[in-house]
Amino acid sequence: MPKKYSEVEKANIKRDLRLHAERSLFHKGVKGTSVDELVKLAMIPKGTFYLFYETKEALFFDVLVSFRHQMQDEMMAMLQELDENHIVTSLTTVFAYLIENMYRRGIFRLLNEEEMHMISRKNEEDIYMRERKELLSFFRELFNLFAIDDKDDIDAFFNSFLIIVYSMNYADRMKKPLDAWRMLLRGLILQLVGE
Repeated sequence: MPKKYSEVEKANIKRDLRLHAERSLFHKGVKGTSVDELVKLAMIPKGTFYLFYETKEALFFDVLVSFRHQMQDEMMAMLQELDENHIVTSLTTVFAYLIENMYRRGIFRLLNEEEMHMISRKNEEDIYMRERKELLSFFRELFNLFAIDDKDDIDAFFNSFLIIVYSMNYADRMKKPLDAWRMLLRGLILQLVGE
């Protein structure tokens, strides 16, 4: 008979599993991480893992969604504190924050084609398209705060942003990649704003 967990215990177990999955993601990726490793790190029985997630890929997808929600909230909060008279600087700061977190927390690995394929085949086929649409929708909402509403320009920015994210797989070959990504973001935002 499976152990019964309180709501607090359930929340803590889920949080711990996401935390350990995210840490493992940076170093090993989805493919290199096993359920056995994750349950050992979370100090739970293997059967308990399956009370929360059908597969490790479902857990990694949950990590991606949780990260997106957290970043959206934090980016919107940052914009409240930044100087609206300096649109380019404010937007560069916010998007550089997102890029830095995607890199430091290993989220970029989930956008690697091989990892993406692993997660997609174990989950709904359209989950990445749905997540991509959610992120694009957030970008549009964020740019609308600055009266930037040209759909084609925002779509081009979004695709350029993804190219920066894909380049994270080669960060070990770059000198100061965070500085390079920030400069690329600033150039993209300058072009989008038209200053």
